[in-house]
Amino acid sequence: METIIDLERMAAAHWRGTEEEWLGGWLLRAAEGFTGRANSVLPLGDPGMPLDDALAAVTRWYRARGLPPMMVLPTPLDSHARALSPAQALDHHLSERRWLTRPGPAFVMLARLPLGVPLDSVSAGREVKASPEPDDGWAARYHYRGQADLPPVARKVLTSAPQQSFVSIRDGDEVLAIARLSVAGGLAGITAVEVHPDRRRQGLGVAITAAACLEAEQRGLSRVFLQVEVDNGPARALYKRLGFRDSHRYHYRLAPA
Repeated sequence: METIIDLERMAAAHWRGTEEEWLGGWLLRAAEGFTGRANSVLPLGDPGMPLDDALAAVTRWYRARGLPPMMVLPTPLDSHARALSPAQALDHHLSERRWLTRPGPAFVMLARLPLGVPLDSVSAGREVKASPEPDDGWAARYHYRGQADLPPVARKVLTSAPQQSFVSIRDGDEVLAIARLSVAGGLAGITAVEVHPDRRRQGLGVAITAAACLEAEQRGLSRVFLQVEVDNGPARALYKRLGFRDSHRYHYRLAPA
């Protein structure tokens, strides 16, 4: 049976840091601060040394790059289980050492393909485009956490998977919705979903998700995952209607100043 760690190991290849280094079974990632996933430690096993020594090494590694030391903790949905998972136990140790919890916990959701949503029924005849690189129109529509301008490193992170496709729905020259499909380890991933703010509540969220999943099907993939913040109720409801189900959740811990 596939574990949370198995899934996280596969997902790590979909959105990578521009620098990566292993500390035992911990994957250290950095990308000039662009996104939490690309700038945090992913604990996939034992670091190969006492915990305090490992945390000291992590702290040095990130501070040498001008970044806050940060770790992502993937945890089971059932937080009241009698036996703690390794990540939950690590989370307790970090809490004892005053590592702070960063706002914005998220769910990892999975779906089987095909979704069963006919693309023609939701795209309303608009152009659906997919390309291996983000063109200017796609990049202009992507605003990570509201950023008006993406840093130069963003393109490197966006194209860091073994394969990716930048999907968009367009009305003439206007880009209405975008998503990034990534492929690694026999798994499809959906990230960077965004709908034009003036075109929301028109079914474009369903349409762009369906378009990305159709692209995954055409590549012979049978499963797709995505990540959505716990507080983003409308997005979670949309994905559940499409057949996505919660796998696990995660949050970040930041080292004390």
